[in-house]
Amino acid sequence: MDRRHHSGSAITVAATGVLITAVALFGAVEVWSSALISASVFTLFLVWVLCLCTKNGFPESVQKDGRRERVILFAVFLCFTGYGVLQTIPLPSALVKIVSPATFHLYSFYSVDRDPRMFLSLYPYKTQTELIRIFTYTLFFLLFAYSIRSAHSLERTVKILSYFGFALAVFALVQKATWNDKLYWFREISGASPFGPFVNRNHFAGFAGMLIPLTLGVAFTRQSRERQALFGFFALIMSVALFLSLSRAGILSFFAGITIFTLFLLWHRLRTKKIWALVSFLFILLLYLLYLGIGPIVDRFYQTDIGKEERLTVWADTFRAFQDFAVTGTGLGTYMHVFPLYSADTSRFLYDHAHCDYLEFLLETGTIGVLLLCLFLFFFLKYSFGGSWTGTKGVTKIALLSSMVTIAVHSIFDFNLHIPSNALMLAAVMGMAYAQRRFSQEEYPD
Repeated sequence: MDRRHHSGSAITVAATGVLITAVALFGAVEVWSSALISASVFTLFLVWVLCLCTKNGFPESVQKDGRRERVILFAVFLCFTGYGVLQTIPLPSALVKIVSPATFHLYSFYSVDRDPRMFLSLYPYKTQTELIRIFTYTLFFLLFAYSIRSAHSLERTVKILSYFGFALAVFALVQKATWNDKLYWFREISGASPFGPFVNRNHFAGFAGMLIPLTLGVAFTRQSRERQALFGFFALIMSVALFLSLSRAGILSFFAGITIFTLFLLWHRLRTKKIWALVSFLFILLLYLLYLGIGPIVDRFYQTDIGKEERLTVWADTFRAFQDFAVTGTGLGTYMHVFPLYSADTSRFLYDHAHCDYLEFLLETGTIGVLLLCLFLFFFLKYSFGGSWTGTKGVTKIALLSSMVTIAVHSIFDFNLHIPSNALMLAAVMGMAYAQRRFSQEEYPD
């Protein structure tokens, strides 16, 4: 292993440590913890760049990438970030009146100036803050995408996350069994439904949901039965913790991820034994839940009354707001400041998020932002998951894709991607997916 390869491995391990720290700090949702994690990511990225500069340029992992692919993918991303920056730049009022009449009306109504400066964002400072967070997640993606330079490094990273996921699940279950109304048994909270280190059980379920397919992927690619059983047990305990969190969206997204995992195994005919192993995993999970008590889980779904779900009203009001800002949106990070103008009188709470990441993104960025995001995802999926799906590399691809599907489904019902630790986890999974495309099947042990 050369020195550049070694430095890349160290950076990957350090980045994984930052992710674990973010989870431990209540998901990094508080200002101090979010700032600490962002500073850590920026510092780590700077160290990585300095290592590259002092070791004669870019690593082989960058050179192997097709230049055309890199240019297209990053050009689309730069267009999106450029659009976010445009939302914070003062524009002529005549132009704003044309592209976003509702924005023009609000600025005109609340301003005392005859010709006020107008922004596409209704709260430019919040948009700038959100852009910094997106930039942080992008750097985290790049760290995983290019510091992982071999199949062995990728495998080790996923194994570290699997060990952590197991420890996280055990901690969550122990804390639930000994709950004293305090996180970590000392941090008092109120008006929340915590689980593990997360203030909200849905956010624990969102994070664990991404880890479970990755851990199953490790189990299915081990050579010895002992290692297969070990990582299968890790995934099992994570799944039990997810179900006992009583997160309905988490449970639904778990089944979505497992369904994708199963369908791809069947589609690519990756050994019948793996299908039976997955069936056995689900059967043992059911036995665990029956033993521990499945009643609260069933009651959680049974008590759901679609007619009384205020979330549906929030979604309807959010879409109504989007219709007024359909082209350019209200600006990244502005949801909680815009939504009260459109919320129903029957709403009992002040919502800072739409409980649907897609609707919130739709309102804040408009049609332009959604089109740019869809374009980025199209090229990302095309470049990351193209090629062979056979053998160990195929199972690795399935695990990574299932992890992304799990959080994608969960985001329909919640705002996981506005929780820094969960957004960082998704960035890491996407980075690993982008990295694995460079590795040949021969690099994976069978």
